[in-house]
Amino acid sequence: MTDVPEVAEAEDTTKKYGPLTDDLLRNTLRKDKGDAAELVSWKCEDFTKKGDNYASFVTSVKVQYREAKEGALKEASYVAKIAHQMEMETKFRSIMNEVFEKEGCCFLEILPKMNQAMRELHLDAIRTAEGYCVSLELGKEVLMVEDLRARHFKMCDRRRGMDVLHATLVLKELGRMHAASLVVEKLGCSLTETWPVIVEKWLHSEDSSMDMFIKIMAAQIEGAAMIMEKIPKYEHVVEWIRELKPRAMQIFKDALLQGLKFSVLTHGDCWSNNVLFRYDAEGAPVEVMLVDLQGMRMASAGADLSYFLYSSFTGGGDACSLLSEELLQELRDKMTFGCVSGMILAPIVLSEEQDVVGFFDISEETIDKSSQERQEIVTRMGERGDGQLRDRFLSMFDEMVEAGIVSRADAAAQ
Repeated sequence: MTDVPEVAEAEDTTKKYGPLTDDLLRNTLRKDKGDAAELVSWKCEDFTKKGDNYASFVTSVKVQYREAKEGALKEASYVAKIAHQMEMETKFRSIMNEVFEKEGCCFLEILPKMNQAMRELHLDAIRTAEGYCVSLELGKEVLMVEDLRARHFKMCDRRRGMDVLHATLVLKELGRMHAASLVVEKLGCSLTETWPVIVEKWLHSEDSSMDMFIKIMAAQIEGAAMIMEKIPKYEHVVEWIRELKPRAMQIFKDALLQGLKFSVLTHGDCWSNNVLFRYDAEGAPVEVMLVDLQGMRMASAGADLSYFLYSSFTGGGDACSLLSEELLQELRDKMTFGCVSGMILAPIVLSEEQDVVGFFDISEETIDKSSQERQEIVTRMGERGDGQLRDRFLSMFDEMVEAGIVSRADAAAQ
């Protein structure tokens, strides 16, 4: 009888994989396969490209294991979200730690509680990846979750945007998540009191760490104004964008602060990069998975839906036919928030590799230069021959005019 081989070192030992450890992988494996699973070896295999992830570095970890000392060698794959291994100001390192703490809590505690409530109602669990473990050592944070590629889930083409079939699946699943949170609250478990980590401090106070984000946001919005400035008869839209720009952060806060109406646990960052789909043989989407839960917060369901629709939905039908009239009105009330989200996210969604900004490379010393560069990138994207960013902005601002949020050209001229 032979002994189980010593755990092999990961093949890639570069700095970005540094926070991954044997103990972390061993705990992940046992959480997934049971206590009998013995780790033999592991290695990292990157599968994402620049522009797929911003808040963390994401890779896959291929694991070899046995369930008995002389058992057959088996394989499993997991997704690791790892804190960026770069020099970072202390306050940003602290924010990053809070982000990992929140997402770990959502995967390992809040979702299991919600899924238990769903099972008791004989309903399917919320469609997300399975969460296994989180490490919160400052600067070396890691979250280990299920690799959904094993179940044939993949990202849709974010640059094409989502049609009604894709968007309907997302809206239904967001609705199930929202409803499950209400069930848990109804059973006497206050989500914010039980898990205060989902209460975002920046929404409730003046936080100087947000100053750089405000400047980047203003640059993105000014880029949108400059794109619209080149389109005849949209002067009224340009004027509205520039009037809105100084209020953009307050619009965000007002939309996301927990209120009485339609207050639910929201995904908080639901856009093309943060949902995966499974397709049938004909290429039609048949199932969705919500991933990247670092933005979850108690807020209006309308804000969650508006954020998704204005960042990722490209039309071709009525994706909102599922909504009640009351919720539809709440969505209308959050249209300005959705438009601000769209001005920020649409350029990110449509980015090619050369357009991607490393947000954690930005510091207080470089913020003005970085903001100017970001504005120039957005305006260049608006001039591309494919016209994608320009067309998305046109559609979005036409909708704002139709809703009466932006004055019509003839009214603005009077």
